[in-house]
Amino acid sequence: MKIAICDDEQVFRSRLKDILLEYKRGKRIQMELCEFTNGKELLDSDYIFDMVFIDYQMPGINGLEAARRIRLKNCICSIVFVTSYPQFVFDSFEVQPFRFFVKPLDKDKLTSALDSYLQQQRLLNPIIIIENGEQKTINSESIIYLEGDGKYCLVRTADNIFKSSKTISRVFELLPRHCFYRIHKSYAVNMYCISSVSGNEVVMINGEKAIIGRKHIADFKRVYKNFVKNFYLQA
Repeated sequence: MKIAICDDEQVFRSRLKDILLEYKRGKRIQMELCEFTNGKELLDSDYIFDMVFIDYQMPGINGLEAARRIRLKNCICSIVFVTSYPQFVFDSFEVQPFRFFVKPLDKDKLTSALDSYLQQQRLLNPIIIIENGEQKTINSESIIYLEGDGKYCLVRTADNIFKSSKTISRVFELLPRHCFYRIHKSYAVNMYCISSVSGNEVVMINGEKAIIGRKHIADFKRVYKNFVKNFYLQA
């Protein structure tokens, strides 16, 4: 588990680091921490982080802009804003934050958030597809959407498109149901990777769009609302 701490306040970084290391020891989990003092340092890093703790107000690139750029290359990163500016919470919706905390940091709330994250990760399982006779393992959390292509299925990730010899129905059955939803006979989307929903259209984090089938609109909006409530943004 790779975690980034991005904040220009050294005292805060030390406090958060101490809490995370204590949690690591208590849960006996692998955890690698990296500290950054501003958004540019974070974005210049070659690491792909599982979780990023980031302040909003920093010199140069602010937290929201840094989060936008992180989303472009890593749609599944869990972004946690920790800031002294609670009014910023509504602006943060566009990058689908995992949590939003107001300073000073509440240790119990942070611990609860980490527990939820680990529970969430246990729900995400890898799938194996055969493409051109070659076996490939794809982590389900890296899948943005599935697209039916006749008797085949296109599996879209942030970096690639894989063509599975299975139908979209067969591939969909392999994916965790808490975050994947079949919005159309030809499309199934990862709700973690949805940027916005408007009318009968979803916009994914990579800018691609998909139409929600008419018979699915009401149920999808209900399911997506519950998903956001249960897995995103808790102050």
